[in-house]
Amino acid sequence: MQKLSRSTLTLMLILCIMVVAACSQKTPEEIFITAQNSLNSLESYAATIIYRVIDGQEKREYRFKQWVTMPSCFKIQILDEENGIGKTIVSDGHRMVIENPKIGDSLEFELESLEQQRPLFIGDFLRLFWMAEEVEKKIHIDEGVEYVIFTCSFSNAALSRGSLELWLRSPKMVPTRMITYDENNEITSIILFQDFDRSWKPDQDFYKTGDFEV
Repeated sequence: MQKLSRSTLTLMLILCIMVVAACSQKTPEEIFITAQNSLNSLESYAATIIYRVIDGQEKREYRFKQWVTMPSCFKIQILDEENGIGKTIVSDGHRMVIENPKIGDSLEFELESLEQQRPLFIGDFLRLFWMAEEVEKKIHIDEGVEYVIFTCSFSNAALSRGSLELWLRSPKMVPTRMITYDENNEITSIILFQDFDRSWKPDQDFYKTGDFEV
C-alpha cells in the first residue's frame, strides 16, 4: 500500500510538472509580440560590430565599436588597423563629423550626403519593417539556440531592391545579426552584433569630436 502511494505521488508530481511546463511555454505569436516590444522599447545601445560586405567575388570585412541613440544619433570607432584604427565618426542625426587622430584631421558633412554609405542600424531596419508591404516573422533553431527572425522587403533608389533580416536571440531578444539580400536573394552584407548592451546611455558630451560639438 505504501509503495502504491509513493508511485501515485510520483505520478502526480510528474503530471504537475508537465502542466506547469505547458502553461509556461509561449505560443509563437506571444514570442513575436515579446520580440517586437523589445525592439520598440530600444532607446539606445552599444555593441562591437563585424560588418561583412559581399560584392560578387569580392568580400570585405570591417570591425568597429558602435554607439547609437534612437532615432539617428550615432558614434562609430574603427577597430581595424587596415581601415584606420581609431578613426571616429559621430553624428547627431543632422551633421556628421569624421575625425582621424593619426593625421589630426576632422571633416564635417551633412548627414544626408553620406547616409547611404554607412552600415545600417537597427533603427533603419525598424523604419523599413514598419513601412514594408511584405514582412515575415519566424522562429529558427540553430545549434540548440532559438532565434526570432524578422524579414522585410525594401525598394528605393538608394538601396535598390531586396530584403533585410534581423535576428534576435531568445528569450532576452538580443540582436545578433542583420543580413541584407539583393533582389536575387543573394547576401550582400552581414552585420554581426557582439557584446550588445541595450542598457547603455550616452553622457551629455558623448556626441562630440574635436572642435565640433554635435
